[in-house]
Amino acid sequence: MATPARITEQRTVPNYRQQLRKELPAHYLQPDYVNLLWFLPHGLIIGGSLYVLGAAFNWWYAWLFSILIGHSMAGLGFLAHDIAHGGTIRNLRLRDLLAGIGFSAFGISPALWRRWHNGDHHTHTQVAGVDPDHLFTIEAYQHKPVLKALYRLSPTLRNIVIFAGFSFRMCQQSFAMWRVYLASNKIGPYEKLVMFVQPIIQMGAWVSLTYWIGGWAVVLMGYVVPLLIANFLVICYIATNHFLNPLADESDVLETSLSVTLPKWLRWLDPWHQFFGAHVAHHLFPQAPSRYTRKIEEKIAEMWPDRYHVMPWFEALRTLWNTPWIYDEDRVTFIDPTTHEKAPTLGHGLENRIKLRR
Repeated sequence: MATPARITEQRTVPNYRQQLRKELPAHYLQPDYVNLLWFLPHGLIIGGSLYVLGAAFNWWYAWLFSILIGHSMAGLGFLAHDIAHGGTIRNLRLRDLLAGIGFSAFGISPALWRRWHNGDHHTHTQVAGVDPDHLFTIEAYQHKPVLKALYRLSPTLRNIVIFAGFSFRMCQQSFAMWRVYLASNKIGPYEKLVMFVQPIIQMGAWVSLTYWIGGWAVVLMGYVVPLLIANFLVICYIATNHFLNPLADESDVLETSLSVTLPKWLRWLDPWHQFFGAHVAHHLFPQAPSRYTRKIEEKIAEMWPDRYHVMPWFEALRTLWNTPWIYDEDRVTFIDPTTHEKAPTLGHGLENRIKLRR
Protein backbone atom coordinates (compact mmCIF):
# COMPACT_ATOMS: atom_id res chain seq x y z
CA MET A 1 0.00 0.00 0.00
CA ALA A 2 1.12 3.57 -0.56
CA THR A 3 2.40 5.37 2.50
CA PRO A 4 0.59 8.51 3.73
CA ALA A 5 3.58 10.56 2.56
CA ARG A 6 3.24 9.13 -0.93
CA ILE A 7 -0.48 9.86 -1.05
CA THR A 8 0.19 13.48 -0.03
CA GLU A 9 2.83 13.71 -2.73
CA GLN A 10 0.36 12.46 -5.33
CA ARG A 11 -2.14 15.16 -4.34
CA THR A 12 0.39 17.90 -4.99
CA VAL A 13 1.41 17.03 -8.53
CA PRO A 14 3.66 19.68 -10.07
CA ASN A 15 2.60 21.35 -13.29
CA TYR A 16 5.26 19.51 -15.27
CA ARG A 17 4.38 20.91 -18.67
CA GLN A 18 4.22 24.53 -17.57
CA GLN A 19 7.54 24.33 -15.76
CA LEU A 20 9.26 22.43 -18.56
CA ARG A 21 8.15 24.85 -21.26
CA LYS A 22 10.10 27.59 -19.48
CA GLU A 23 13.27 25.47 -19.67
CA LEU A 24 13.06 23.90 -23.13
CA PRO A 25 14.11 25.44 -26.48
CA ALA A 26 11.02 26.35 -28.51
CA HIS A 27 11.95 24.08 -31.44
CA TYR A 28 11.69 21.01 -29.18
CA LEU A 29 7.91 21.42 -29.40
CA GLN A 30 7.59 22.36 -33.08
CA PRO A 31 6.85 20.00 -36.03
CA ASP A 32 9.90 18.20 -37.39
CA TYR A 33 9.30 17.70 -41.12
CA VAL A 34 12.74 16.12 -41.56
CA ASN A 35 11.43 13.10 -39.68
CA LEU A 36 9.41 12.15 -42.76
CA LEU A 37 12.68 11.09 -44.40
CA TRP A 38 12.51 7.90 -42.32
CA PHE A 39 10.01 6.61 -44.87
CA LEU A 40 12.95 6.26 -47.30
CA PRO A 41 15.20 3.75 -45.49
CA HIS A 42 12.27 1.69 -44.24
CA GLY A 43 10.70 1.72 -47.71
CA LEU A 44 13.98 0.71 -49.36
CA ILE A 45 14.54 -2.12 -46.89
CA ILE A 46 11.01 -3.48 -47.33
CA GLY A 47 11.01 -2.97 -51.10
CA GLY A 48 14.46 -4.49 -51.59
CA SER A 49 13.67 -7.47 -49.37
CA LEU A 50 10.39 -8.15 -51.18
CA TYR A 51 12.19 -7.90 -54.52
CA VAL A 52 14.70 -10.57 -53.50
CA LEU A 53 11.96 -12.80 -52.10
CA GLY A 54 10.03 -12.48 -55.33
CA ALA A 55 12.97 -12.84 -57.72
CA ALA A 56 14.94 -15.59 -55.99
CA PHE A 57 12.85 -17.08 -53.20
CA ASN A 58 14.65 -19.62 -51.02
CA TRP A 59 13.39 -20.98 -47.69
CA TRP A 60 16.96 -21.11 -46.37
CA TYR A 61 17.39 -17.33 -46.27
CA ALA A 62 13.82 -16.05 -46.51
CA TRP A 63 13.66 -15.70 -42.73
CA LEU A 64 16.51 -13.13 -42.82
CA PHE A 65 14.44 -10.89 -45.07
CA SER A 66 11.40 -11.50 -42.85
CA ILE A 67 13.37 -10.05 -39.92
CA LEU A 68 14.44 -7.02 -41.97
CA ILE A 69 10.90 -6.39 -43.20
CA GLY A 70 9.43 -6.93 -39.72
CA HIS A 71 11.84 -4.47 -38.14
CA SER A 72 10.99 -1.82 -40.72
CA MET A 73 7.26 -2.51 -40.30
CA ALA A 74 7.71 -1.73 -36.61
CA GLY A 75 9.81 1.33 -37.48
CA LEU A 76 7.07 2.61 -39.76
CA GLY A 77 4.57 1.99 -36.96
CA PHE A 78 6.65 4.12 -34.59
CA LEU A 79 6.92 6.80 -37.29
CA ALA A 80 3.15 6.71 -37.85
CA HIS A 81 2.65 7.10 -34.10
CA ASP A 82 4.77 10.26 -34.16
CA ILE A 83 2.99 11.59 -37.25
CA ALA A 84 -0.49 10.90 -35.82
CA HIS A 85 0.33 12.99 -32.75
CA GLY A 86 1.37 15.95 -34.90
CA GLY A 87 5.05 15.67 -34.05
CA THR A 88 6.02 15.62 -37.71
CA ILE A 89 3.29 17.52 -39.52
CA ARG A 90 0.19 19.43 -38.39
CA ASN A 91 -2.10 19.13 -41.45
CA LEU A 92 -4.75 16.59 -40.43
CA ARG A 93 -5.47 15.08 -43.86
CA LEU A 94 -1.80 14.64 -44.66
CA ARG A 95 -1.23 13.21 -41.18
CA ASP A 96 -3.96 10.64 -41.76
CA LEU A 97 -2.56 9.68 -45.16
CA LEU A 98 1.02 9.25 -43.94
CA ALA A 99 0.05 7.61 -40.65
CA GLY A 100 -2.21 5.25 -42.59
CA ILE A 101 0.77 4.18 -44.70
CA GLY A 102 2.96 3.73 -41.62
CA PHE A 103 0.29 1.75 -39.77
CA SER A 104 -0.78 -0.21 -42.86
CA ALA A 105 0.92 -3.52 -42.02
CA PHE A 106 -0.91 -3.61 -38.66
CA GLY A 107 -4.24 -2.58 -40.19
CA ILE A 108 -4.60 0.37 -37.80
CA SER A 109 -7.00 3.04 -38.98
CA PRO A 110 -5.73 6.59 -38.29
CA ALA A 111 -9.32 7.54 -37.42
CA LEU A 112 -9.44 4.74 -34.85
CA TRP A 113 -6.00 5.66 -33.53
CA ARG A 114 -7.06 9.24 -32.79
CA ARG A 115 -10.01 8.03 -30.71
CA TRP A 116 -8.26 5.15 -29.00
CA HIS A 117 -4.66 6.25 -28.47
CA ASN A 118 -4.49 10.03 -28.84
CA GLY A 119 -7.81 10.48 -27.06
CA ASP A 120 -8.65 7.89 -24.43
CA HIS A 121 -5.18 6.51 -23.65
CA HIS A 122 -3.35 9.83 -23.43
CA THR A 123 -6.17 11.65 -21.68
CA HIS A 124 -6.81 8.92 -19.09
CA THR A 125 -3.47 7.11 -18.79
CA GLN A 126 -3.63 4.27 -16.25
CA VAL A 127 -7.09 5.28 -15.06
CA ALA A 128 -8.92 2.05 -14.20
CA GLY A 129 -11.86 1.35 -16.45
CA VAL A 130 -11.17 4.33 -18.72
CA ASP A 131 -7.72 3.85 -20.24
CA PRO A 132 -8.28 1.09 -22.83
CA ASP A 133 -4.68 -0.12 -22.55
CA HIS A 134 -4.08 -0.78 -18.84
CA LEU A 135 -3.55 -4.25 -17.39
CA PHE A 136 -6.33 -6.26 -15.77
CA THR A 137 -7.57 -5.63 -12.24
CA ILE A 138 -8.40 -8.38 -9.76
CA GLU A 139 -12.10 -7.56 -10.27
CA ALA A 140 -11.80 -8.06 -14.04
CA TYR A 141 -9.92 -11.30 -13.47
CA GLN A 142 -12.94 -12.75 -11.67
CA HIS A 143 -15.03 -12.44 -14.84
CA LYS A 144 -12.51 -13.69 -17.43
CA PRO A 145 -12.19 -17.48 -17.81
CA VAL A 146 -9.18 -17.10 -20.13
CA LEU A 147 -7.27 -15.20 -17.45
CA LYS A 148 -8.19 -17.78 -14.82
CA ALA A 149 -6.92 -20.56 -17.07
CA LEU A 150 -3.71 -18.61 -17.71
CA TYR A 151 -3.02 -18.17 -14.01
CA ARG A 152 -3.51 -21.85 -13.34
CA LEU A 153 -0.31 -22.44 -15.31
CA SER A 154 3.09 -22.34 -13.65
CA PRO A 155 4.66 -18.84 -13.66
CA THR A 156 7.27 -19.91 -16.23
CA LEU A 157 4.76 -21.45 -18.63
CA ARG A 158 2.37 -18.53 -18.12
CA ASN A 159 5.09 -16.04 -19.04
CA ILE A 160 6.07 -18.06 -22.10
CA VAL A 161 2.44 -17.87 -23.26
CA ILE A 162 2.21 -14.13 -22.48
CA PHE A 163 5.47 -13.17 -24.17
CA ALA A 164 4.75 -15.42 -27.16
CA GLY A 165 1.47 -13.54 -27.42
CA PHE A 166 3.43 -10.35 -28.05
CA SER A 167 3.78 -11.59 -31.64
CA PHE A 168 0.12 -10.82 -32.34
CA ARG A 169 -0.86 -8.56 -29.43
CA MET A 170 -0.73 -5.23 -31.31
CA CYS A 171 -3.08 -6.49 -33.99
CA GLN A 172 -5.27 -8.17 -31.39
CA GLN A 173 -5.66 -4.97 -29.36
CA SER A 174 -6.26 -2.94 -32.51
CA PHE A 175 -9.03 -5.33 -33.58
CA ALA A 176 -10.57 -5.22 -30.09
CA MET A 177 -10.58 -1.40 -30.15
CA TRP A 178 -11.95 -1.47 -33.69
CA ARG A 179 -14.99 -3.39 -32.45
CA VAL A 180 -15.41 -1.19 -29.36
CA TYR A 181 -15.40 2.10 -31.26
CA LEU A 182 -17.55 0.82 -34.12
CA ALA A 183 -20.18 -0.05 -31.49
CA SER A 184 -19.90 3.32 -29.74
CA ASN A 185 -22.90 5.66 -29.89
CA LYS A 186 -20.55 8.65 -29.49
CA ILE A 187 -19.18 8.28 -33.02
CA GLY A 188 -21.03 9.28 -36.18
CA PRO A 189 -21.76 6.95 -39.10
CA TYR A 190 -19.22 8.55 -41.47
CA GLU A 191 -16.36 8.18 -38.99
CA LYS A 192 -17.41 4.57 -38.32
CA LEU A 193 -17.39 3.87 -42.04
CA VAL A 194 -13.86 5.27 -42.32
CA MET A 195 -12.74 3.18 -39.32
CA PHE A 196 -14.29 0.08 -40.90
CA VAL A 197 -12.85 0.51 -44.39
CA GLN A 198 -9.31 1.70 -43.67
CA PRO A 199 -7.95 -1.55 -42.12
CA ILE A 200 -9.41 -3.58 -44.99
CA ILE A 201 -7.63 -1.38 -47.53
CA GLN A 202 -4.37 -1.36 -45.53
CA MET A 203 -4.00 -5.08 -44.91
CA GLY A 204 -5.59 -5.96 -48.26
CA ALA A 205 -2.89 -3.92 -50.00
CA TRP A 206 -0.14 -5.83 -48.20
CA VAL A 207 -1.63 -9.22 -49.05
CA SER A 208 -2.28 -8.24 -52.67
CA LEU A 209 1.19 -6.76 -53.17
CA THR A 210 3.10 -9.68 -51.66
CA TYR A 211 0.95 -12.22 -53.56
CA TRP A 212 1.55 -10.36 -56.81
CA ILE A 213 5.30 -10.34 -56.13
CA GLY A 214 5.65 -14.06 -55.49
CA GLY A 215 2.52 -15.93 -54.50
CA TRP A 216 1.62 -17.34 -51.09
CA ALA A 217 5.24 -18.04 -50.11
CA VAL A 218 6.00 -14.32 -50.31
CA VAL A 219 2.73 -13.49 -48.55
CA LEU A 220 3.92 -15.72 -45.70
CA MET A 221 7.56 -14.62 -45.49
CA GLY A 222 7.09 -11.07 -46.78
CA TYR A 223 4.03 -10.12 -44.75
CA VAL A 224 2.70 -12.64 -42.21
CA VAL A 225 5.99 -13.59 -40.52
CA PRO A 226 7.32 -9.99 -40.61
CA LEU A 227 4.04 -8.84 -39.04
CA LEU A 228 4.55 -11.28 -36.16
CA ILE A 229 8.07 -9.90 -35.69
CA ALA A 230 6.83 -6.29 -35.85
CA ASN A 231 4.10 -7.03 -33.30
CA PHE A 232 6.63 -8.56 -30.94
CA LEU A 233 9.04 -5.62 -31.15
CA VAL A 234 6.33 -2.98 -30.73
CA ILE A 235 4.72 -4.74 -27.76
CA CYS A 236 8.10 -5.21 -26.07
CA TYR A 237 8.20 -1.42 -25.94
CA ILE A 238 4.52 -0.86 -25.13
CA ALA A 239 4.56 -3.40 -22.28
CA THR A 240 7.32 -1.43 -20.57
CA ASN A 241 5.60 1.95 -21.07
CA HIS A 242 3.04 1.49 -18.29
CA PHE A 243 2.75 -2.15 -17.19
CA LEU A 244 5.07 -1.69 -14.19
CA ASN A 245 3.34 1.50 -13.07
CA PRO A 246 0.37 1.80 -10.69
CA LEU A 247 -3.14 2.60 -11.79
CA ALA A 248 -4.18 6.16 -11.05
CA ASP A 249 -7.22 8.31 -10.44
CA GLU A 250 -5.52 11.60 -11.22
CA SER A 251 -3.16 12.91 -13.88
CA ASP A 252 0.47 12.38 -12.90
CA VAL A 253 2.44 11.43 -15.99
CA LEU A 254 5.62 10.73 -14.01
CA GLU A 255 3.67 8.37 -11.75
CA THR A 256 2.05 6.40 -14.55
CA SER A 257 4.76 6.17 -17.23
CA LEU A 258 8.16 4.52 -17.53
CA SER A 259 10.95 5.34 -19.96
CA VAL A 260 13.44 2.72 -21.10
CA THR A 261 16.94 2.99 -22.52
CA LEU A 262 18.70 0.72 -24.99
CA PRO A 263 22.09 -0.82 -24.13
CA LYS A 264 25.10 0.90 -25.70
CA TRP A 265 25.51 -1.74 -28.39
CA LEU A 266 21.92 -1.16 -29.55
CA ARG A 267 21.68 2.60 -29.03
CA TRP A 268 22.02 3.21 -32.78
CA LEU A 269 18.49 1.75 -33.05
CA ASP A 270 16.96 4.56 -30.97
CA PRO A 271 16.33 6.87 -33.95
CA TRP A 272 15.15 3.90 -36.05
CA HIS A 273 12.54 3.29 -33.32
CA GLN A 274 11.64 6.99 -33.12
CA PHE A 275 13.03 7.15 -29.56
CA PHE A 276 9.89 5.31 -28.47
CA GLY A 277 11.52 4.34 -25.18
CA ALA A 278 11.47 7.99 -24.04
CA HIS A 279 7.86 7.53 -23.05
CA VAL A 280 7.64 9.91 -20.09
CA ALA A 281 8.55 12.85 -22.34
CA HIS A 282 6.11 11.60 -24.94
CA HIS A 283 3.21 11.58 -22.47
CA LEU A 284 4.08 15.05 -21.27
CA PHE A 285 4.39 16.45 -24.81
CA PRO A 286 2.75 14.06 -27.32
CA GLN A 287 3.30 16.55 -30.15
CA ALA A 288 7.01 16.95 -29.47
CA PRO A 289 9.13 15.54 -32.32
CA SER A 290 10.54 12.20 -31.26
CA ARG A 291 14.19 13.12 -31.80
CA TYR A 292 14.00 15.67 -28.97
CA THR A 293 12.38 13.40 -26.38
CA ARG A 294 15.64 12.14 -24.90
CA LYS A 295 16.78 15.76 -24.44
CA ILE A 296 13.47 16.61 -22.79
CA GLU A 297 13.95 13.68 -20.41
CA GLU A 298 17.38 14.94 -19.41
CA LYS A 299 15.65 18.07 -18.14
CA ILE A 300 12.89 16.01 -16.47
CA ALA A 301 15.52 13.94 -14.64
CA GLU A 302 17.23 17.14 -13.53
CA MET A 303 14.05 18.79 -12.25
CA TRP A 304 12.22 15.78 -10.70
CA PRO A 305 14.80 13.04 -10.04
CA ASP A 306 12.63 11.44 -7.34
CA ARG A 307 9.56 11.20 -9.60
CA TYR A 308 11.05 10.32 -12.99
CA HIS A 309 11.09 6.57 -13.76
CA VAL A 310 13.66 5.22 -16.23
CA MET A 311 15.08 1.73 -16.61
CA PRO A 312 17.23 -0.23 -19.08
CA TRP A 313 14.88 -1.85 -21.60
CA PHE A 314 16.02 -5.43 -21.02
CA GLU A 315 15.82 -4.98 -17.26
CA ALA A 316 12.25 -3.69 -17.61
CA LEU A 317 11.34 -6.75 -19.69
CA ARG A 318 12.97 -9.05 -17.13
CA THR A 319 11.04 -7.30 -14.35
CA LEU A 320 7.82 -7.83 -16.28
CA TRP A 321 8.69 -11.53 -16.56
CA ASN A 322 9.05 -11.73 -12.77
CA THR A 323 5.91 -9.73 -11.97
CA PRO A 324 2.27 -10.94 -11.87
CA TRP A 325 0.17 -8.87 -14.26
CA ILE A 326 -3.00 -8.38 -12.19
CA TYR A 327 -3.63 -5.23 -10.14
CA ASP A 328 -4.79 -5.86 -6.58
CA GLU A 329 -7.61 -3.81 -5.04
CA ASP A 330 -5.23 -1.06 -3.89
CA ARG A 331 -4.17 -0.42 -7.52
CA VAL A 332 -0.52 0.05 -6.49
CA THR A 333 0.26 -3.65 -6.00
CA PHE A 334 0.29 -6.61 -8.37
CA ILE A 335 -1.08 -9.95 -7.23
CA ASP A 336 -0.94 -13.52 -8.49
CA PRO A 337 -4.58 -14.54 -7.91
CA THR A 338 -3.71 -18.23 -7.54
CA THR A 339 -0.74 -18.02 -5.17
CA HIS A 340 -1.70 -14.61 -3.70
CA GLU A 341 1.93 -13.54 -4.14
CA LYS A 342 2.18 -9.75 -4.32
CA ALA A 343 4.64 -7.38 -5.95
CA PRO A 344 4.94 -3.59 -5.78
CA THR A 345 4.66 -1.14 -8.68
CA LEU A 346 7.03 1.68 -9.59
CA GLY A 347 6.96 4.41 -6.97
CA HIS A 348 5.64 1.97 -4.38
CA GLY A 349 8.62 -0.27 -3.71
CA LEU A 350 9.51 -1.89 -7.04
CA GLU A 351 12.68 0.19 -7.30
CA ASN A 352 13.95 -1.28 -4.03
CA ARG A 353 13.38 -4.82 -5.30
CA ILE A 354 15.32 -4.06 -8.46
CA LYS A 355 18.24 -2.60 -6.46
CA LEU A 356 18.36 -5.72 -4.29
CA ARG A 357 18.31 -7.91 -7.38
CA ARG A 358 21.31 -6.08 -8.77
